Amino acid sequence: MASVGSLAAFVATSGSPIWSAYLRIRGVVAGESLRIIGRPGIRIARGSSIQLGNMVTLCSSAMANPLSEGNRCRLATLSKGARLIVGDRVGLSSAVICCAEQVEIGDDTLIGGGAMILDTDFHPRAADGKWLTDPASVAKPVKIGKNCFIGARAIILKGVTIGDGAVIGAGAIVTRDVPAGSMAAGNPAKVVSRTGRHTEDSRQ
Repeated sequence: MASVGSLAAFVATSGSPIWSAYLRIRGVVAGESLRIIGRPGIRIARGSSIQLGNMVTLCSSAMANPLSEGNRCRLATLSKGARLIVGDRVGLSSAVICCAEQVEIGDDTLIGGGAMILDTDFHPRAADGKWLTDPASVAKPVKIGKNCFIGARAIILKGVTIGDGAVIGAGAIVTRDVPAGSMAAGNPAKVVSRTGRHTEDSRQ
């Protein structure tokens, strides 16, 4: 007889085809074997795009990842021409990605519970000191390499490139580039060690 926990997990994951269809209706271009646990949040600005590779997992359920606290995985493009590109076999747990220009995530990268990836400051300041609402005007592309690990609650800010095989510690706030095969932690994040996880293949 199945346990209550396993039954609840089945219920949480069995809606994957429904949510996959929902993403496609909303305009997301997705590859094969998309897996969705819980209901994701999707926002696509007119004239922008969200592209998911093969075997991507979007987790919005605490049953699958207790660090997610049941929060939705949210993918949003904010401006015309914005491009959010997620590679093959990428896993996101209640992560938030906001893209006003371009965010690219490489194959086999894992993004932990509640992490945020933002390519914009959202609100530029006008000459008179007032805050405006054109996120594209202050956007800079973010690129995360292959086989990276982004820890829970980490925040990746605009203009950052993270090299292949890098690890970002939980709660880190990344404001500058992180070299391939290194570990960065802290606020602001600094390289604290070399992980050795990148390979010749991952640098191609």
